[in-house]
Amino acid sequence: MRRIPKHQTFKFKITALLVLMVMLATVLVGGTSLLVAEREMRQVIGSQEMAMLSSAAAYLDRDITSKQQVLRALAESLQAEPAPHGKVQQQLEQRSALRDEFANVSALDLNGQLIANLQDRRMVGKLNASGRQYFRDTLAAQEGIVSAPFRSVLSGRPVVALTQPVMGRHGTLDYVLVGTIDLQRPAFAGQLNALRGSNSGYLLIVTADGTVVHHPDASRVLTRDAGAGSLAHTILSSPDGWRDDARDAGQDVLLAHKRLRQADWTIAAVFPIREVFASMASVRLQALAAASMVALAAGLLGWLLMRSLLAPLYQLYGQVRAFGRNEADIEQFNSTRPDEFGQLSRAFYQVSRQQQVAERNLQRLATTDPLTGAHNRRMFDEFFPQALKRAIRGGHQIGLAVLDIDHFKFINDSFGHQAGDAVLVQFADRLRQAVRSTDTVARIAGDEFVVVFEHLDTGHDVNLLGEKVMAAMQQPFNVNGKPLNVSASIGIAVTTELPADVDKVMLAADQALYCVKAAGRNGFAINHVGAERVLSVREFGAAAKPERKPSWPSSRM
Repeated sequence: MRRIPKHQTFKFKITALLVLMVMLATVLVGGTSLLVAEREMRQVIGSQEMAMLSSAAAYLDRDITSKQQVLRALAESLQAEPAPHGKVQQQLEQRSALRDEFANVSALDLNGQLIANLQDRRMVGKLNASGRQYFRDTLAAQEGIVSAPFRSVLSGRPVVALTQPVMGRHGTLDYVLVGTIDLQRPAFAGQLNALRGSNSGYLLIVTADGTVVHHPDASRVLTRDAGAGSLAHTILSSPDGWRDDARDAGQDVLLAHKRLRQADWTIAAVFPIREVFASMASVRLQALAAASMVALAAGLLGWLLMRSLLAPLYQLYGQVRAFGRNEADIEQFNSTRPDEFGQLSRAFYQVSRQQQVAERNLQRLATTDPLTGAHNRRMFDEFFPQALKRAIRGGHQIGLAVLDIDHFKFINDSFGHQAGDAVLVQFADRLRQAVRSTDTVARIAGDEFVVVFEHLDTGHDVNLLGEKVMAAMQQPFNVNGKPLNVSASIGIAVTTELPADVDKVMLAADQALYCVKAAGRNGFAINHVGAERVLSVREFGAAAKPERKPSWPSSRM
């Protein structure tokens, strides 16, 4: 970052202003002007501290939200590849990026027994968290929560737990993921200290019951002091804002505080009054020693000049508030000013840009099947209703194909889950290559895929769609270097009349799929939405052949 010339720094400007005011404030009337400037300065400093605190609170809210999204995406990926409790440890260890987000990630079964622990696998089976309030709250709510701070049995350090339930195959709760944030870890405490924006004073975070989450004195963390007259009581008993009449450790302090949205926490900045307003007090004493009409003019000039110099800070504060209300674009912070205000604005711009990139990546992870790279069930549930609406507006037919890999359980049982994963990946690749660029492929269950065919003309031969997909699956699949014969069953639903809702289209596709399976698999059937019966089943091979299971071709046996 380019170095700011000394004559352009805020420190130089404010120092020059104070020197000018001290030199000219030799008359009695100058003191009156300085009192006006003092009131304005208090408001500016209070507003400045609130702006800094709002940035710190926004950072904490985004950090908690980001970590909750990571846990949610992890739970969805684990639900997509269900495994026995004994395999959860291996699944967590395969996701090394979790160590960057959390101090530890663990899993608890419904009895509170530790079944996986990323930090130390030796603790698995040796810890039971059924007595922890966050575990009981998660079971009761059936959704993730942010816990109250507590001391971890595993690490002995003060932590906060984020939880996320993981559902089983039948939609019931299987186990609970727990991601912990170390309150004394540099990634948490160090970032807060960096946001403080001043060498004096400190940042404090307390919960609704007065428990200390963050304090520069590590021995104060997890203690509770919310009695009348305490600083925590002052913070919790008043609305968000700043005040200069609070007391801490027997001295007057400037206190600014703001509640978080994602956790039941309040973050506060505490600064000694005598340090914050030290320069003002010195100037006031000198100004009161003199009186003259010249001092009045000097004081007025200094007040106007200070207002002018602090105008960029007012502007930045207003931009931050507008951005927080989604009333302004992030590009407004990409300032070209050469002073500290420009640096602060550009730093905020860079942090916000990085946050946007992280959110886009999380959105991509949340809507993509991690094994095949195809869209997942969540993406399909969001996309298909929109596709139906587009078909209604454009007056086009729309088709939905539901595909099952024949005897996929037999493949897993006979050749192993690694072979099953290889079949799924190749099946998804062939499916994407077989359909048009305007069609959408998604994996919605273990071996169940769907294809959404948009922009179908009224006279379009839907049989061609099924034949093209079936033809793509005829060549043997490459599994561990060997060819494996794999077939598929396809049920295709086509809308003949619009509008048609999602459930009716899915039902028509499922009916067609069941007819294919009843006819011996390895074929496709077409069903018009709303029709009383399915059209004839098209087998991709010899008619009336007996049902067969996947096998290595005879030439390779």
